[in-house]
Amino acid sequence: MNINIKISIVGLLFLVLILFSNCIDEIKLNIDTNQRSVAIEGLIGDELAAYAIKLNFSAVIGVGNDNVLDPITGASVLVLDDAGNTFEFVESMESPGTYEKEMKGEAGRAYFTEIKLPDGRIIKSTPTVLLKAPAIDSVHARVVEEGKVSGNGNNVIVTSKVEIEVSTEFSTEEKPFLRWRADGEYEFLEDYPDAISPRTCYIKNNVDLNKLKIFDTRTLEGNRISKEPFLTTTLDGRFAFNYCFHIFQYAMNEAEFKYWDAVSDIINIDGSLFDPPPGTVRGNLFIEDNPAEVVVGYFSVSGVSSKRFFANPQSIGVLFVASSCRRRFNRTLPSECFDCTTIRNSSLIKPDYWNP
Repeated sequence: MNINIKISIVGLLFLVLILFSNCIDEIKLNIDTNQRSVAIEGLIGDELAAYAIKLNFSAVIGVGNDNVLDPITGASVLVLDDAGNTFEFVESMESPGTYEKEMKGEAGRAYFTEIKLPDGRIIKSTPTVLLKAPAIDSVHARVVEEGKVSGNGNNVIVTSKVEIEVSTEFSTEEKPFLRWRADGEYEFLEDYPDAISPRTCYIKNNVDLNKLKIFDTRTLEGNRISKEPFLTTTLDGRFAFNYCFHIFQYAMNEAEFKYWDAVSDIINIDGSLFDPPPGTVRGNLFIEDNPAEVVVGYFSVSGVSSKRFFANPQSIGVLFVASSCRRRFNRTLPSECFDCTTIRNSSLIKPDYWNP
């Protein structure tokens, strides 16, 4: 079973209210729309990395801007394991409500978070054993055409997309529950008339738009996933030179898989991200002294494997992709063609791994 959950993490936090219980997949349709809940997003894995746990108060549904979260500052955020180790997450100076720590989890060990809010309430997650993720075998890219009916219903608009596919092998004895995510980064070359020293920028890009894809390998007869479609993104000027996909494959337990599966069952994927939530799904976060109080979100403990893939016109099988700085008759070049540092999340520093 594979599912594309086309919702943002922030959107999900509004759409799903989680009540403490051992039954992860119970769904209820009674919602207190005046409840202002604590919203938590966090993950740790077994790669050495800077992990983040985000704390916010959700908006009151139907009042003001439902899609606005208020960061919770001044909290104490810990991650603990079953060997007695404690990892303290420190609040970011640049991003209030985001608590960070560089660490590396260990496969086979159980982890949970313990969060003390400024008002004294303590939130915990259910201890979860970190499972080893199978290695990503290979990543492929190809161009596909997607058709969409125009607003008046008279025409079909065809758009070229880059589709990323993942192949991986796993143990037949312990078939894992998997989910995939991706970050993106692309190369942009300044280009303007009479350019003397055009520069190259490297721009970080939220390529999967915080979509999640989950996969239950128990549905397969063998022990291999071959060229499974993972994400699509528009074929545009980002692919004129080189686009780097950072692919992450996480191994999660059955409880977390059921959580995301239940979420997908109750959310209208085609609706607005900020429609009133259709029901509640129970997760792994609870307030220690008041389990009836609503907590939103999920704290994930997952083994992770990763792989980089560079996509360019040659690797995706096209002859040419026009840069946004391509000169056309009677067309004014955009400002980034003269100064690529004006592009959001851009840098002139070439990453040390940039080797297409």
